[in-house]
Amino acid sequence: MNIVINPQYSHLNDYISRLPELFDEGRLIYSARNVLREFTWEGIDVVVKKYKVPIFINRIAYGLIRKSKAHRSYEYALRLLDMHIRTPQPIAYIEEYSCGLLTDSYLVTTKETFPHMMRKFHTDASLTPESRPILNAFAAYTLHLHERGVLHHDYSPGNIAFNENGEDIEFSLFDINRMSFGNISPRKRLSNFCRLTPSVKVLSYIVGEYARQNGWNTEYALKIALKAQSQFFKRANRRAEKRNKRAKKNM
Repeated sequence: MNIVINPQYSHLNDYISRLPELFDEGRLIYSARNVLREFTWEGIDVVVKKYKVPIFINRIAYGLIRKSKAHRSYEYALRLLDMHIRTPQPIAYIEEYSCGLLTDSYLVTTKETFPHMMRKFHTDASLTPESRPILNAFAAYTLHLHERGVLHHDYSPGNIAFNENGEDIEFSLFDINRMSFGNISPRKRLSNFCRLTPSVKVLSYIVGEYARQNGWNTEYALKIALKAQSQFFKRANRRAEKRNKRAKKNM
């Protein structure tokens, strides 16, 4: 077993070292492909993400070549925070191996306190006079990420939280194991919006504001972003239909 602990949280070593045996005792937050549970250790609210055991070929890769999702998430969190980009504080990660192959892995972070998620902007009706300042701030935030060379490859509404404090609106990123850093082309920047919402109306507003703030041609920006959005949700719908068909067969 490989355990890496952020020196800031070394006093939690006992809890972290026993995490594989303690995990099922935490309060369940989410359970699907991965499982999230919440704990309170020494007065600190923490969230632990247990990753699904990867397929065989990836177990080999993670054991010999690639960093695990937990490892990448931990390192990317430190990098983002160093850039003053908010994400939950990384506390530790754990990797368990069998015969040199990765089995279970865990990421331990502080609990994010921001109360809202970008899921609020899922429909046309969510574009209101009250929501426009939030979407304007979100466009500026995304532009800031891209200008800093940060590309979140799962930039989806469940991975972005926000907080309103008067006119000040802040954002925080989750699920950051798939990221890249460096120069980002205009097409990749605009395609990065594709997962945010199925609403053409909402996405058009965000991308239009992003283009305006960046001095880009709005028509050009919308053409690329909306095409990427359409392709993404068509694929997502096809996958959902296949899952539903399999579920009906197994009933």
